[in-house]
Amino acid sequence: MTKASTSRAAIGKDKVAARLHAAGLKLPPAQTAALTAYLELLAQWNRVFNLTGIRSREELVERHLVESLTLAPLLRGGRVADIGTGAGLPGIPLAVAAPDREFTLIESRAKRVRFLRHAVAMLGLDNALVEHCRVEDLPSPRPFDTVLARAVAPPEKLIRIARPLLVRGGVLLVLTAAHLGEELRSLAPTLGLRPVGSETGRRIRSVIVALERPAHGEAGWRV
Repeated sequence: MTKASTSRAAIGKDKVAARLHAAGLKLPPAQTAALTAYLELLAQWNRVFNLTGIRSREELVERHLVESLTLAPLLRGGRVADIGTGAGLPGIPLAVAAPDREFTLIESRAKRVRFLRHAVAMLGLDNALVEHCRVEDLPSPRPFDTVLARAVAPPEKLIRIARPLLVRGGVLLVLTAAHLGEELRSLAPTLGLRPVGSETGRRIRSVIVALERPAHGEAGWRV
């Protein structure tokens, strides 16, 4: 079998479940089926629209599903924004895994918005809304309990565009490279956020950085 045909072979719900289980991520069968369907949609559209540089379905599971779902225990509150979501990462996998939360997927590029709206409809994600705009132009900006970001912008710009979206006590969760994670943690206190945690591990290649907008009235913080 050629490399091309291998990358197009369906990975299947059982294989997705096994890979998630190996990463310590146990989901109900219905959610695993939805994640598998999302993966297939992403692979199909990727052939034409180049939504992600990753082609192998096995790598899509590792880099996209596993990394996205690793954020689930860190989510706060009921309102979540995924800024610069691209192909819906990490927002769509998390919307599948957390149906009790509302997700706003923010993306400025039209071809990705078309995919996002198609995926949300096909997966029946009533808890996901797609906004076609830049983060700075979000209509009627509303505060979110959690803001998600992955490879969206340089650290300083990312903090500046994300912070206004956060409620006081809300958290910005960033999936990024290790050196950028250090820069985020260093810059955050000067831009009104404080580092509250970071995580690395064998499950993911990226670093998770959590930055909190302090509650109103906390001494020494510009909130």
